[in-house]
Amino acid sequence: MKMSKEKQEITFPLSEAISFAVESIRRRFSRALITVISIVLGIAFLSALLTITRIVSALSGGLSQTSQGPPLYQIWMAAIALLVCGVGIINSMLMSVTERYKEIGTLKTLGAEEIHILELFLIEGALMGLIGGIVGAFGGWLVAFIMYYVQSSSPQLVLQASLSSIDIVGISIVLSVILSLVSSMVPAYMASKLNPVEALRYEV
Repeated sequence: MKMSKEKQEITFPLSEAISFAVESIRRRFSRALITVISIVLGIAFLSALLTITRIVSALSGGLSQTSQGPPLYQIWMAAIALLVCGVGIINSMLMSVTERYKEIGTLKTLGAEEIHILELFLIEGALMGLIGGIVGAFGGWLVAFIMYYVQSSSPQLVLQASLSSIDIVGISIVLSVILSLVSSMVPAYMASKLNPVEALRYEV
């Protein structure tokens, strides 16, 4: 954290904010790992579901029919999985805020503003979403491909449909990051509004 002599305002470079977030994840690795696993499972389910829809559509009548989409009940299942994932992220971030009261108080005492604290927690949530999204998206896509490739009588068609579905991986990763950011907003806002004096007095 640096103070500009001309404008007398605190600057918080993005690189430092990312370093703070990474260090926080490292120090709370067990809880962060549980959160990431929940993201992986939710995103993997979504990625596999969308990929399977593409493959089945291709096997049943060609790649031109891929716009049909998954059945409604599967969409609901994916939505519920993502909702549970979001609740898990919120719970993890709230616990992180509680454990870091004194750290937040110290940063505010040193001149950190509300926007800086908000930024720290949002970056932490986004990093977990990115890691979980990458693993889950590729994992779900790979499971769907292997499952149909092994048992299909037209493995080449399955391969073609799977490769044409690689965009689902990117969509799933983006969705994971967005979900993590949205889920982290309330805890991040609460952290940014903490009174530094009360935060420094707080005992976990």
